[in-house]
Amino acid sequence: MAHSSRTRRRFLQLAGSGTVLSLAGCLGGGGSQETETTTTEEMTEEEHEEELPEGVSEEEFERGPVPEEYRTALSQANEERDPDRLLAKPDVQFQEADAAFEAGLAVEGTNCGNCAEYIPDKNGDGFGACAKVEGYVDPEDWCVLWESIEEAEAEAEQTAEGDGEDHEEELPEGVSEEEFERGPVPEAYRTALSQANEERDPDRLFTKEEVQFQEADDAVAAGFADEGSDCGNCAEYIPDKNGDGFGACAKVEGYIDPEDWCVVWESIEDAEAEQES
Repeated sequence: MAHSSRTRRRFLQLAGSGTVLSLAGCLGGGGSQETETTTTEEMTEEEHEEELPEGVSEEEFERGPVPEEYRTALSQANEERDPDRLLAKPDVQFQEADAAFEAGLAVEGTNCGNCAEYIPDKNGDGFGACAKVEGYVDPEDWCVLWESIEEAEAEAEQTAEGDGEDHEEELPEGVSEEEFERGPVPEAYRTALSQANEERDPDRLFTKEEVQFQEADDAVAAGFADEGSDCGNCAEYIPDKNGDGFGACAKVEGYIDPEDWCVVWESIEDAEAEQES
């Protein structure tokens, strides 16, 4: 479901050169699950002929399920993989690291193999998995969730010590920093419909960290988002219902500023068209 137009264009451009490893499906309700579903766009068998592990189909490679030893394994920064809370490869601009560097999206030398979320090869087929992204993962690939192992470990220590940065925005009256980021949101939003009529399920939500949640202006400056795309015009957004200036999201926990952005962004028009089809 959730592709920014920039992400969609990037994948279509790279598909022609055979550099993208995924054009598979999108986020399901509250997180991608590793199920046997049909991809909306598939690469030809020849494009993956030399890369696929023995006995693994194109669909399994892109969407999973991954072998059992990866299913709930720990990443290189000791984060446990949850197979019910994974992002689809297209939603995180998943591609070859060299292509990401050439496109100006990645720093040279960064790839899945040195990412905090990566789960290294456990069975000798040359592929690993990811604590945040579904399917098999080549260590020479890259996505926008890349984070160094050192940074992730430092963040984990800060979280344990309670040294997180204070929220720069003015919080709604009576709402703590923790509630703003994690919820619960007011009852009016709990199971409300988004702008594209998707019902919010409070038990199946991503954390803001998992979806690269940030101010829309920062996302545009970093090349992640198109100018003008923000939570306020996203299909998943649930607009302000009580006058405090914040809304909620059908896919992400906590309060949502309409001027923020994350990788699940999708236009209302695209979401409605997908529902009709």
